[in-house]
Order: sequence, then C-alpha cells, then structure tokens
Amino acid sequence: MVKIASALLALPAVAAREHWAVIVAGSNTYSNYRHQADACHAYQIAKTKGVPEDHIILMAYDDIANNPSNPFPGQLFNKPDPTGPGVDVYAGCNIDYKGADVTPQNFMDVLTGDASGKKLGSTSEDNVFIFFSDHGAPGLIAFPSNAGVLHKADLQSTFQTMSDRKMFNKLTMYLETCESGSMFEDMNIPGIYALSASNPTESSWGSYCGSEANVNGKSINSCLGDLFSVSWMEDADATDTTKESLEDAFGVIKTATTRSEVMQWGDTTFTDDKVSEFIGNLDLLGAAASEDPAKHAINARQIDLERLYSMYVEATTSADRLRIGQELQQELNTQLAVDMIHNKFLEIVYPGDEAKQEAMRTDKVKPSLKDCELRVHNAFHTYAAEHFYANSGFALQFHQIVVNVCADQAQANGPISKLEGAVKDACAQGIVV
Repeated sequence: MVKIASALLALPAVAAREHWAVIVAGSNTYSNYRHQADACHAYQIAKTKGVPEDHIILMAYDDIANNPSNPFPGQLFNKPDPTGPGVDVYAGCNIDYKGADVTPQNFMDVLTGDASGKKLGSTSEDNVFIFFSDHGAPGLIAFPSNAGVLHKADLQSTFQTMSDRKMFNKLTMYLETCESGSMFEDMNIPGIYALSASNPTESSWGSYCGSEANVNGKSINSCLGDLFSVSWMEDADATDTTKESLEDAFGVIKTATTRSEVMQWGDTTFTDDKVSEFIGNLDLLGAAASEDPAKHAINARQIDLERLYSMYVEATTSADRLRIGQELQQELNTQLAVDMIHNKFLEIVYPGDEAKQEAMRTDKVKPSLKDCELRVHNAFHTYAAEHFYANSGFALQFHQIVVNVCADQAQANGPISKLEGAVKDACAQGIVV
C-alpha cells in the first residue's frame, strides 16, 4: 500500500483548467456608447461567473463614462431602467489598454502572448473566451480613431499562431460588428468556435436606442447596447451557464437577435460543452432579461443619424434645437460625401461603363485580397479625411465596393496603385452637397 501511495505521489500533477477572457470595445466617441457598455458588461459577467480578474484582459478607449455628454458621470449602463438607478457596468470595470493603446497590433499581441503589458498566459489545458464589439465591414473590424482596422486574414493568422503555440484547449469568440460573419469565412482551425452577430453581408443592430435609452428618468442620448451583445449577455445573466450548452446558447441568442442572422463558425464539434467552460463556472444568476431588447433596435449603419434626429425631436429649447440641428446637418453632409466619393471612385476606375459601376456597388464578393483591400481602404482613410471618417459605421458599409473592385481588378492584373490613385483623385474633385 505504501509503495502504491508513493507511486501515485510521484506521478506528474495534471494542471487544472483555467478560464481566460479577452474583451474589446473597438470604437470611441459618445455616439458609440454602446460598444464600451457592452464590453464592461461582458467584463462583469466573466468576473461574476468566476474568471479571475488577472485572467481578464480588457481593451477600451475609455472616453464614454466621463464624457461631457454623459448624464451620469463615471457610469455606464447596458440596459434601461426608466424609473430606477440602473445597473452601472462601469463600476469595477478594470481597463488594461486605453486610448491610443487600443490597436489591432496590441489586440493580436495580447492573444499570442507577445504584448508588453497584460496578455494571455493560457496553456493547452485552458479555455479562452474572446468578445469584440465595434464597427465592421466585409473582412474588416475597426479600432478607435486612427488605430486602423484588422483584416480577417490577420485575425485568422493570429488564431493559427495561438494554436501552434498551444495556447488553448478550446477557444470561443463572440463578434459584434456589421458583416461579422465575413471574419470567419474559410476558418478551419481545430478547437476554435465563433458566433457572429450577423451573416457576412448584413448589418448588425444597436439596442435600447432612442426613447428606450433611459435610466432614472434621464435620456442617455445614445444606444445602450447592441442587439446580439445584449442577447448573449442577458442570457448569461439570467441562466445557469453550468447547465446551458454552447448550442443551447446559440439557439437562445439567434432567436433573440431578430434583426440579423446570428451564425456559428469554425469547429462545432464541442458545442455540447457548457457555456460556463468559457465564461466561468460559478452558478450565479443575475437579473432577468429585459422584455424586448429588439423593440427599439436600430441598424448600426443608421445609428449616428437616428441618434441626432431623436435628440433634435426631443430638444426642449431653441438653443438646443439649433445646436443639434447643425450637428444633424453636418452628419447628413458627411454621409452624402461618403456616397459621392465612392461613386466618383467607380467613375474613375470604370469610365463610361455604368453597368460595371453598378455591379461594383451591388456585388457581394468575399474578401480575400488582404493587400489590395487594406491599401485601398487606407487610401480612403487618408485622402477622404477632410470629408468623412472611413472607419465610421456608415462609411464602412461602402467597403464592399472596395472588395468588389479589388477582386475585379485582380482578374485584369490591374495594379493596386492605380486604385489608390483613383481614390486620391475622387477625393480631390470636391464635394457638392
């Protein structure tokens, strides 16, 4: 008996499985309130469900909670509470990467363990959960201000590096952006499973917008959340995730996200695993889901305009109406500039060929030419800067044109520099609105 006990003691210890979470809000400015509220709510869920805080890495620009437009300084809300104090998701939401540090490169370095700051320290025994909320386009997800974008090829390459370095047992990612499904197309890495808020060619939707964005009798004047994000998080709050499988959660989230098509991607062989295996395994139930998060949902492409229009309608003084009306007119001018410059771009690339121009506006080619797609997108970001912000929710919907043109020109062996020049010329011709 002593010999057996000694032999057992001599066996190598099996490492206990740990949970890790990487959470990112990829935008800034008050009109994008919802993304940072989503991220802090996700942080609270992971922490409450038992993921150690030193195993949670949060990236958020952090310009919303103390923004002058916020009627509740130092607080963020991810769901309404018209007559009560609401649930402040910002309290105890510890942000590791702020401001200019919220970049695609830092995000990739965090995931691969190469970051100089806080980073994943997961092993082949551990499960990793990633949640990202922001704007997107076919094959792109955006980051704040001038931080740039992340191409699907780079995201999937990062996942492959993590797999090669044996940094996870299983990895699950939930992605909240427009055209989010496009980021996972053709992904085939064992052990990686993803949910997208929308299919590869459609918008995602903001939630708790307009008159519903109300806490304790005050309007937040911005959407409080995103419909897909609210759907998965309110389910996690209200459900015993030690009993709910990934497949069960997918069914609940897909049903609740009524305005876009939630989709599964990657390795679906382990969808019978419990949700708790990824967001923490403490059986703690929180608040019940709201009655209808989709009731006042708004297409993410239209939120900036809808937000200002709602504020204008609800303004109670002439001074406020004048100020908001001017902002509303500026937003309209900006959106018209996006449309006009992309049309001019097509006219320059395909002079006199209206049928080809229309095809480039309407085709839904899959993003696959990283170099061309990024270079032309960056050309818009550079040359159109005085007219519009190329990574805005509205402007990114036109990136499908870039994807289409890159694919078409590649077949004709057209140089990318020609397309960059066409963008520059289109932006230089001036805008008449």
